[in-house]
Amino acid sequence: MVLKLAGQDYLRAPHGVLSAALAAGPMAETNIYVFGRVSLVLSYAGITEFLKDADRFTVDARKAGHSSAFGMRFLPKSMQILAENLLTLDEPDHTRLRRLSDAPFRKLSIDALRPRIEAQCAALLADMERSGNRDLVTGLCRPLPLQVICDLLGLSGHRREALTKVFAGMSGGSTIEILRLLMKTGWVQDEFRKEFADVRAAPRAGLITELVHAQADGGRMSEDELIAMVFILFAAGHETTTHFISSTVWTLLNERGLRDLVAAMDEDAQATAVDEFMRFCGPVQFTKPRYPREDTEFLGVALRRGKPVCAALAAGNLDPAAFNAPLTLDLARRPNRHLGWGWGPHLCLGLHLAKAECEIAVRQLLAKWPGVQIDGDPMKLPWSRRQGVRGLVALPLTLKS
Repeated sequence: MVLKLAGQDYLRAPHGVLSAALAAGPMAETNIYVFGRVSLVLSYAGITEFLKDADRFTVDARKAGHSSAFGMRFLPKSMQILAENLLTLDEPDHTRLRRLSDAPFRKLSIDALRPRIEAQCAALLADMERSGNRDLVTGLCRPLPLQVICDLLGLSGHRREALTKVFAGMSGGSTIEILRLLMKTGWVQDEFRKEFADVRAAPRAGLITELVHAQADGGRMSEDELIAMVFILFAAGHETTTHFISSTVWTLLNERGLRDLVAAMDEDAQATAVDEFMRFCGPVQFTKPRYPREDTEFLGVALRRGKPVCAALAAGNLDPAAFNAPLTLDLARRPNRHLGWGWGPHLCLGLHLAKAECEIAVRQLLAKWPGVQIDGDPMKLPWSRRQGVRGLVALPLTLKS
């Protein structure tokens, strides 16, 4: 089966397509820009097995016969540097780099950040009210994660505006905007190198300083690894969260009675509800490719060495073998071991941060405007055209107290 996991019709209502595909079998295929025809693992059990099987599958395409870590034939020099990152490395390098960066993303560290995130969210909502901006994407969903990741990294004030403007294009929904970002990777890397030089001379609070001095003290990270690490943390630290908030609010306001139900919940219940939103309408449709190290068979399907294979997380989250009534949005669902954050060694580093940002955004939005509604037909709003993610380009609201 060849699935079309793109297009506005699919993005508005992907559940039927994914459920039908699951019913047909645990594997399918789709077409992805640049990579071409890709195999998809659909079932929950298949995905969890696939994402943990580092013996047969590698995230570094060079270990499966390709000339680059990304599995592409040609990469400019600036992109070659970025290839050595958390998302494209296997063990032991993946664990070594992750250990250097994971402390600020642990739950206790994120809990300590909550007051700051709450203040930033409240300020952005106040700006929306003051300016008359009714688009939640430009008013909150995009700027909140960018501000938070800038703070966490400790990015200097005079570089924030330029860098956030460049990276904001990632969540804008257009392939052209992504290409523009890629064309500026050399400039972005130069700016990060200047940041590294600054914090070597005058350390300050933030993960950039911690990584630079970890490199200097232990020699555990090269300059290129440092560039790739900060680039990926900056990029991944905001894009999926932007889409997570927008798709959650869209779903929340698109079903009668759901808004008032969530507004009446206490904070613990709202946290449980946000986990269910991640299962039901999470932003990541499928993972980046992994590659069979040798010719193999998986779930009854023959796979050639080097053929890209992706885990369709959005499909696995609808698997009736893993979830009771998976097509029902059950805001009290427990346990809820969904795949929205991935699985295995590459489980999302920033999951606690993203969840906190979404919880705070939803809570403050409903508290400030209890009668908030989508302005217009929800089924006509534009979704991001970038493959692999699901989030709104714009979410206009009627802000009713």
